[in-house]
Amino acid sequence: MTKHPDAVKWNGRYQSDGKYQQQGHPSQLLQDFAHWLPLGGVVLDAAAGVGLNALFAAQQGMNVIALDISEVGLRLLRQKAKELGVVVETAVFDLTTPYFPPNCVDVLLNFRFLERAAFPAYRQALRPGGLLFFETFVHQEAGDTPAYLLQPGELHQAFADFEIVHSLETAVRGPRSGKFRDIAQLIARKV
Repeated sequence: MTKHPDAVKWNGRYQSDGKYQQQGHPSQLLQDFAHWLPLGGVVLDAAAGVGLNALFAAQQGMNVIALDISEVGLRLLRQKAKELGVVVETAVFDLTTPYFPPNCVDVLLNFRFLERAAFPAYRQALRPGGLLFFETFVHQEAGDTPAYLLQPGELHQAFADFEIVHSLETAVRGPRSGKFRDIAQLIARKV
């Protein structure tokens, strides 16, 4: 059976670098607005990777489902969850062709990942009043791959029919490279 090229790429990356990545921190955006997470609510972490955000949400008392195309990343996440004494459900999932049942989650997390085909599925998955936490990179240089990067203002526009509770485009310094990268942040409530 042939594996999806993205699964091969991310499995390799997490195999060599996953334990190091787990020494990082959950998104500052998620930490800053954690008080908005509904205690006991259902959180879907899309493209969870090694699970820093999923683990943080579980530690806040949330019921967390982490999805990623990488079996290796999810295995590391489950190991860390066990060490921390929290429960995170995981599933290998390809977000390029997503489907979620309607109104099934209270919070949807999407950090450092962009798949525009997932936007309608995110809308469907969130319950009315549910929160979307979204943060990813914005196109800034020639040579960037536009398919994986937002255009300025694109994220806000894509969810303009939601109640926007936080929206910001700014530059952040990469923890390893030290280089600044433009990002877009959004917290939006489904109405």
